[in-house]
Amino acid sequence: MDDQESDLDTGAARDAVTAERSMMADTTRAARRMSFNADALTYKRGRPRYPDAVFDLLAERCGLRPGARVLEIGAGTGLATEPLLAAGAHVVAVEPGESLAAILVADHACDRLEVLVSDFEAVDLPGGFDLAAAATALHWLDPATSTAKIARLVRPGGWLAAWWNDFGDVKRPTIFRDRLDEVYHDLLPADTGYRDSRSHVLDTDRWRSQLTTGGYFDNVSVEIIEWEQILTAQTARDQWSTFPNIAELSAPDREEFLTRLGSLVDELGGQVADPRLTVTYTAQRVQGSP
Repeated sequence: MDDQESDLDTGAARDAVTAERSMMADTTRAARRMSFNADALTYKRGRPRYPDAVFDLLAERCGLRPGARVLEIGAGTGLATEPLLAAGAHVVAVEPGESLAAILVADHACDRLEVLVSDFEAVDLPGGFDLAAAATALHWLDPATSTAKIARLVRPGGWLAAWWNDFGDVKRPTIFRDRLDEVYHDLLPADTGYRDSRSHVLDTDRWRSQLTTGGYFDNVSVEIIEWEQILTAQTARDQWSTFPNIAELSAPDREEFLTRLGSLVDELGGQVADPRLTVTYTAQRVQGSP
Protein backbone atom coordinates (compact mmCIF):
# COMPACT_ATOMS: atom_id res chain seq x y z
CA MET A 1 0.00 0.00 0.00
CA ASP A 2 1.48 3.37 -0.99
CA ASP A 3 1.28 6.54 1.10
CA GLN A 4 -1.65 7.91 -0.93
CA GLU A 5 -3.75 4.80 -0.26
CA SER A 6 -2.80 4.94 3.41
CA ASP A 7 -3.90 8.57 3.61
CA LEU A 8 -7.19 7.72 1.90
CA ASP A 9 -7.84 4.89 4.34
CA THR A 10 -7.01 7.14 7.28
CA GLY A 11 -9.30 9.84 5.96
CA ALA A 12 -12.15 7.37 5.41
CA ALA A 13 -11.76 6.05 8.94
CA ARG A 14 -11.76 9.57 10.34
CA ASP A 15 -14.89 10.43 8.34
CA ALA A 16 -16.61 7.28 9.62
CA VAL A 17 -15.80 8.18 13.24
CA THR A 18 -17.06 11.74 12.67
CA ALA A 19 -20.28 10.44 11.13
CA GLU A 20 -20.82 8.00 14.00
CA ARG A 21 -20.29 10.75 16.59
CA SER A 22 -22.71 12.99 14.72
CA MET A 23 -25.35 10.25 14.70
CA MET A 24 -24.83 9.65 18.42
CA ALA A 25 -25.15 13.38 19.11
CA ASP A 26 -28.38 13.54 17.10
CA THR A 27 -29.77 10.52 18.97
CA THR A 28 -28.85 12.06 22.34
CA ARG A 29 -30.39 15.40 21.36
CA ALA A 30 -33.62 13.73 20.24
CA ALA A 31 -33.87 11.70 23.46
CA ARG A 32 -33.11 14.70 25.66
CA ARG A 33 -35.62 17.01 24.03
CA MET A 34 -38.37 14.46 24.68
CA SER A 35 -37.22 13.77 28.25
CA PHE A 36 -39.36 16.64 29.60
CA ASN A 37 -42.50 14.86 28.42
CA ALA A 38 -41.80 11.90 30.71
CA ASP A 39 -42.77 13.92 33.80
CA ALA A 40 -44.73 16.86 32.46
CA LEU A 41 -46.26 17.81 35.81
CA THR A 42 -42.84 18.17 37.44
CA TYR A 43 -41.74 20.27 34.45
CA LYS A 44 -44.75 22.52 34.96
CA ARG A 45 -43.94 22.92 38.66
CA GLY A 46 -40.19 23.16 38.28
CA ARG A 47 -39.57 25.60 35.46
CA PRO A 48 -39.82 29.32 36.30
CA ARG A 49 -41.78 31.88 34.31
CA TYR A 50 -39.99 34.19 31.92
CA PRO A 51 -39.56 37.82 33.00
CA ASP A 52 -42.20 40.28 31.83
CA ALA A 53 -39.39 42.25 30.21
CA VAL A 54 -39.11 39.56 27.50
CA PHE A 55 -42.67 40.20 26.34
CA ASP A 56 -42.26 43.95 26.67
CA LEU A 57 -39.32 43.61 24.29
CA LEU A 58 -41.38 41.53 21.85
CA ALA A 59 -44.08 44.20 21.89
CA GLU A 60 -41.62 47.06 21.37
CA ARG A 61 -39.34 45.42 18.81
CA CYS A 62 -41.13 42.47 17.22
CA GLY A 63 -44.73 43.61 16.83
CA LEU A 64 -46.33 41.48 19.53
CA ARG A 65 -49.81 43.01 19.80
CA PRO A 66 -53.51 42.12 19.70
CA GLY A 67 -54.20 40.17 16.52
CA ALA A 68 -50.57 39.30 15.77
CA ARG A 69 -50.07 35.79 14.35
CA VAL A 70 -47.44 33.99 16.42
CA LEU A 71 -45.84 30.61 15.77
CA GLU A 72 -44.53 29.17 19.03
CA ILE A 73 -41.93 26.43 18.63
CA GLY A 74 -41.64 23.93 21.49
CA ALA A 75 -44.38 25.42 23.64
CA GLY A 76 -44.08 22.92 26.50
CA THR A 77 -46.67 23.53 29.21
CA GLY A 78 -47.23 27.15 28.17
CA LEU A 79 -44.72 29.25 30.11
CA ALA A 80 -44.42 31.56 27.09
CA THR A 81 -47.82 30.79 25.57
CA GLU A 82 -49.71 32.42 28.44
CA PRO A 83 -48.10 35.89 28.11
CA LEU A 84 -48.26 35.69 24.30
CA LEU A 85 -52.02 35.13 24.58
CA ALA A 86 -52.29 37.83 27.23
CA ALA A 87 -50.81 40.25 24.69
CA GLY A 88 -53.76 39.45 22.41
CA ALA A 89 -51.87 37.32 19.88
CA HIS A 90 -53.26 34.38 17.92
CA VAL A 91 -50.85 31.54 18.72
CA VAL A 92 -50.13 28.33 16.85
CA ALA A 93 -48.15 26.28 19.38
CA VAL A 94 -46.10 23.31 18.15
CA GLU A 95 -45.13 20.83 20.87
CA PRO A 96 -43.89 17.26 20.26
CA GLY A 97 -44.64 15.95 23.77
CA GLU A 98 -48.19 14.68 24.19
CA SER A 99 -48.21 15.05 27.97
CA LEU A 100 -46.79 18.57 27.82
CA ALA A 101 -49.30 19.51 25.12
CA ALA A 102 -52.16 18.12 27.21
CA ILE A 103 -51.25 20.47 30.08
CA LEU A 104 -50.88 23.34 27.62
CA VAL A 105 -54.41 22.76 26.31
CA ALA A 106 -55.93 22.21 29.77
CA ASP A 107 -54.42 25.42 31.17
CA HIS A 108 -54.62 27.80 28.22
CA ALA A 109 -57.30 26.65 25.75
CA CYS A 110 -59.06 29.55 24.02
CA ASP A 111 -60.20 30.54 20.55
CA ARG A 112 -56.83 32.23 19.88
CA LEU A 113 -54.74 29.12 20.57
CA GLU A 114 -54.14 26.18 18.26
CA VAL A 115 -51.94 23.36 19.60
CA LEU A 116 -50.25 20.94 17.21
CA VAL A 117 -48.62 17.83 18.71
CA SER A 118 -45.69 17.38 16.36
CA ASP A 119 -41.96 17.82 15.91
CA PHE A 120 -41.39 21.21 14.37
CA GLU A 121 -39.31 19.61 11.63
CA ALA A 122 -42.29 17.49 10.53
CA VAL A 123 -45.20 19.90 10.99
CA ASP A 124 -46.90 21.27 7.87
CA LEU A 125 -48.10 24.86 8.29
CA PRO A 126 -49.16 27.77 6.11
CA GLY A 127 -46.89 30.77 6.34
CA GLY A 128 -47.53 34.42 7.00
CA PHE A 129 -46.70 34.56 10.73
CA ASP A 130 -45.75 37.93 12.18
CA LEU A 131 -43.50 36.36 14.79
CA ALA A 132 -41.88 32.97 15.41
CA ALA A 133 -41.08 32.48 19.09
CA ALA A 134 -38.89 29.77 20.61
CA ALA A 135 -38.65 29.82 24.42
CA THR A 136 -35.88 27.49 25.62
CA ALA A 137 -36.40 25.48 22.43
CA LEU A 138 -34.26 26.59 19.49
CA HIS A 139 -31.21 24.58 20.60
CA TRP A 140 -33.23 21.36 20.18
CA LEU A 141 -33.70 21.97 16.45
CA ASP A 142 -31.32 21.03 13.65
CA PRO A 143 -29.22 24.17 13.11
CA ALA A 144 -28.64 23.25 9.46
CA THR A 145 -32.32 23.31 8.47
CA SER A 146 -34.42 25.04 11.12
CA THR A 147 -33.70 28.65 10.17
CA ALA A 148 -34.79 28.07 6.56
CA LYS A 149 -38.04 26.44 7.67
CA ILE A 150 -38.80 29.22 10.12
CA ALA A 151 -38.10 31.75 7.37
CA ARG A 152 -40.66 30.08 5.10
CA LEU A 153 -43.28 30.56 7.80
CA VAL A 154 -42.53 34.17 8.79
CA ARG A 155 -43.66 36.97 6.50
CA PRO A 156 -41.05 39.43 5.15
CA GLY A 157 -40.55 42.10 7.78
CA GLY A 158 -41.70 39.71 10.52
CA TRP A 159 -39.56 38.50 13.39
CA LEU A 160 -37.89 35.51 14.98
CA ALA A 161 -37.33 35.63 18.74
CA ALA A 162 -35.50 32.97 20.72
CA TRP A 163 -34.83 33.15 24.43
CA TRP A 164 -33.65 31.03 27.32
CA ASN A 165 -33.65 31.15 31.10
CA ASP A 166 -30.06 30.45 32.13
CA PHE A 167 -29.75 28.92 35.57
CA GLY A 168 -26.97 30.54 37.57
CA ASP A 169 -24.66 33.42 36.71
CA VAL A 170 -20.87 33.22 37.00
CA LYS A 171 -20.74 36.99 37.58
CA ARG A 172 -22.92 36.65 40.69
CA PRO A 173 -21.39 33.82 42.74
CA THR A 174 -23.24 32.50 45.78
CA ILE A 175 -22.55 30.16 48.68
CA PHE A 176 -25.39 27.97 47.44
CA ARG A 177 -23.77 27.52 44.03
CA ASP A 178 -20.32 26.88 45.50
CA ARG A 179 -21.67 24.16 47.77
CA LEU A 180 -23.83 22.72 45.01
CA ASP A 181 -20.66 22.28 42.94
CA GLU A 182 -19.53 19.79 45.58
CA VAL A 183 -22.62 17.67 44.86
CA TYR A 184 -21.93 17.87 41.13
CA HIS A 185 -18.32 16.88 41.73
CA ASP A 186 -19.40 13.74 43.58
CA LEU A 187 -22.18 12.61 41.24
CA LEU A 188 -21.44 14.31 37.90
CA PRO A 189 -17.65 14.68 37.96
CA ALA A 190 -17.43 15.35 34.22
CA ASP A 191 -19.51 18.52 34.54
CA THR A 192 -17.70 21.85 34.74
CA GLY A 193 -18.06 23.78 37.98
CA TYR A 194 -20.37 26.74 37.55
CA ARG A 195 -17.63 29.34 38.11
CA ASP A 196 -15.78 27.94 35.08
CA SER A 197 -18.82 27.25 32.93
CA ARG A 198 -20.11 29.23 29.98
CA SER A 199 -23.64 28.66 28.82
CA HIS A 200 -24.33 28.13 25.12
CA VAL A 201 -26.98 30.85 25.32
CA LEU A 202 -24.21 33.43 25.86
CA ASP A 203 -22.34 32.28 22.74
CA THR A 204 -23.54 35.24 20.71
CA ASP A 205 -21.35 34.41 17.71
CA ARG A 206 -22.96 30.97 17.45
CA TRP A 207 -26.52 32.26 17.61
CA ARG A 208 -25.95 35.25 15.36
CA SER A 209 -24.47 32.87 12.79
CA GLN A 210 -27.39 30.43 13.08
CA LEU A 211 -30.05 33.13 12.90
CA THR A 212 -28.53 34.79 9.84
CA THR A 213 -27.56 31.65 7.91
CA GLY A 214 -28.99 31.62 4.43
CA GLY A 215 -29.62 35.35 4.47
CA TYR A 216 -33.24 35.00 5.65
CA PHE A 217 -32.92 37.09 8.83
CA ASP A 218 -30.83 40.07 9.85
CA ASN A 219 -31.01 43.00 12.28
CA VAL A 220 -30.05 40.66 15.13
CA SER A 221 -30.20 42.02 18.66
CA VAL A 222 -29.26 40.39 21.98
CA GLU A 223 -30.80 41.39 25.30
CA ILE A 224 -29.74 39.99 28.70
CA ILE A 225 -32.06 40.31 31.68
CA GLU A 226 -30.67 39.71 35.17
CA TRP A 227 -32.97 38.49 37.94
CA GLU A 228 -33.13 36.10 40.89
CA GLN A 229 -35.35 33.13 41.62
CA ILE A 230 -36.20 32.27 45.22
CA LEU A 231 -35.84 28.53 45.71
CA THR A 232 -37.16 26.32 48.49
CA ALA A 233 -36.02 22.74 48.96
CA GLN A 234 -39.03 21.48 47.01
CA THR A 235 -38.86 23.97 44.15
CA ALA A 236 -35.14 23.25 43.81
CA ARG A 237 -35.83 19.50 43.65
CA ASP A 238 -38.56 20.02 41.07
CA GLN A 239 -36.39 22.30 38.94
CA TRP A 240 -33.26 20.16 38.92
CA SER A 241 -35.40 17.08 38.20
CA THR A 242 -36.16 18.62 34.80
CA PHE A 243 -32.51 18.98 33.76
CA PRO A 244 -31.54 16.17 31.35
CA ASN A 245 -28.17 15.44 32.97
CA ILE A 246 -29.89 14.88 36.33
CA ALA A 247 -32.68 12.80 34.79
CA GLU A 248 -30.06 10.57 33.14
CA LEU A 249 -28.41 9.62 36.44
CA SER A 250 -29.15 6.19 37.84
CA ALA A 251 -32.16 6.19 40.16
CA PRO A 252 -30.05 5.97 43.36
CA ASP A 253 -27.64 8.70 42.22
CA ARG A 254 -30.50 10.92 41.10
CA GLU A 255 -32.23 10.61 44.46
CA GLU A 256 -28.96 11.29 46.28
CA PHE A 257 -28.38 14.40 44.17
CA LEU A 258 -31.89 15.76 44.78
CA THR A 259 -31.81 14.92 48.49
CA ARG A 260 -28.49 16.70 48.96
CA LEU A 261 -29.78 19.64 46.90
CA GLY A 262 -32.86 20.00 49.09
CA SER A 263 -30.83 19.63 52.28
CA LEU A 264 -28.45 22.33 51.09
CA VAL A 265 -31.33 24.79 50.68
CA ASP A 266 -32.62 23.90 54.16
CA GLU A 267 -29.16 24.37 55.67
CA LEU A 268 -29.02 27.86 54.17
CA GLY A 269 -32.24 28.93 55.87
CA GLY A 270 -34.94 27.20 53.83
CA GLN A 271 -34.74 29.64 50.91
CA VAL A 272 -31.97 30.75 48.59
CA ALA A 273 -31.86 33.52 45.98
CA ASP A 274 -30.40 31.89 42.88
CA PRO A 275 -29.22 34.22 40.08
CA ARG A 276 -30.83 33.89 36.67
CA LEU A 277 -30.19 35.32 33.24
CA THR A 278 -32.79 35.46 30.49
CA VAL A 279 -31.01 35.85 27.17
CA THR A 280 -33.16 36.94 24.22
CA TYR A 281 -32.17 37.00 20.55
CA THR A 282 -34.37 38.76 18.00
CA ALA A 283 -33.91 38.89 14.23
CA GLN A 284 -35.99 40.35 11.43
CA ARG A 285 -37.11 38.52 8.28
CA VAL A 286 -35.38 40.12 5.33
CA GLN A 287 -37.57 41.73 2.69
CA GLY A 288 -37.19 39.94 -0.63
CA SER A 289 -34.77 37.29 0.71
CA PRO A 290 -34.81 33.71 -0.67
